[in-house]
Amino acid sequence: MSSLEATTTFRLATINVHSFSNPKTHKNSIDDLVLILKPFNLDLIVVQEIQNNKTWEKFCQNLSLTNFIYGSSEGEYFGNGIASRLPIRSHTNQKSTSFYRDGTRSLLQCCLDHDHPFIKDRIFAVTHLDPVDEDDRLKQINEFNPHKRNIDILLGDMNALTREDYSDDYYQKKIVDVRENSGWEKPRFDLTKLITNEWNYQDAFKLINPQLKDEQVATSRFETRVDYIYVHPRVNHQWTLTKCQLIDTKGATDHHAVFAEFTLTSK
Repeated sequence: MSSLEATTTFRLATINVHSFSNPKTHKNSIDDLVLILKPFNLDLIVVQEIQNNKTWEKFCQNLSLTNFIYGSSEGEYFGNGIASRLPIRSHTNQKSTSFYRDGTRSLLQCCLDHDHPFIKDRIFAVTHLDPVDEDDRLKQINEFNPHKRNIDILLGDMNALTREDYSDDYYQKKIVDVRENSGWEKPRFDLTKLITNEWNYQDAFKLINPQLKDEQVATSRFETRVDYIYVHPRVNHQWTLTKCQLIDTKGATDHHAVFAEFTLTSK
């Protein structure tokens, strides 16, 4: 990457790495994930389901993202991480004050320290919300309150659905019927509507790919989209979202990554 390109683009991604354990073989998945992610020349990545150990450190170092932080969630498990090519100026980790059926959850946020124009006064945050109950997810996101905390880019595994992602037939067979047969919660869309309709965040993937549906948008092993990059728009903003796509992790984890690229436009 040229020095000019390095200051006129910013690339980021989110991925649930399943504790860096291949779900099928249970072998360490770092090498496979690095091989998949490295060609995207990421400036920042947020990660869910990690522990604060040498494995997390190795993952960051192998992606040349040498500035990294960890935020605990449920004990030492299911933590969140942020790794950056640029220095991290400040960060905080907020845990939910309530204990839910699937444990506590957290939101890890940071600001970067560099003269790169994209990061100026910009706050990044990652969370991994409850996988069992939409009401619990709503309680968690309302407690974290990214809108009131002025978080500009919210990323992570929301474990939440967007109705527009699915055709009627796919929705009935792959979501309604599967959940009913498995005894899971009925599908709801309250959380994604709260983030986009009330808090006015933009769903980066849908902005770039409004026509994609069904298996084309799936990020989880249950063939649904639950991993998101949300962007809060700025007035007179000189950066444009130019790419947002899923990165096929080829079974190295049970989620696909979501990648976004922002490009500096002329004044």
